[in-house]
Amino acid sequence: MQARATHICIDCGFIYFLPKPFEEQPDTYSCPQCQAPKKRFAQYDVNTGKAIGGGGLPPIGVIIGLVAGIAGVGALLVYGLQ
Repeated sequence: MQARATHICIDCGFIYFLPKPFEEQPDTYSCPQCQAPKKRFAQYDVNTGKAIGGGGLPPIGVIIGLVAGIAGVGALLVYGLQ
């Protein structure tokens, strides 16, 4: 089973170990544990037990999300204090 462990869900930690190669799964494949889409999987290193790159948001996506969240909280504070 360890040789078949090729990918890991970065949302919940599910390790893909099914007999069918991960690359052959359709784009609609989702994590059986948390329903995360296929793009949220990263390659898995069986020796270290860690994900090998990929699977996450690009840094610009994180920055935009952070700025939008801070702006939203600021707007709620401004309107809430009036």
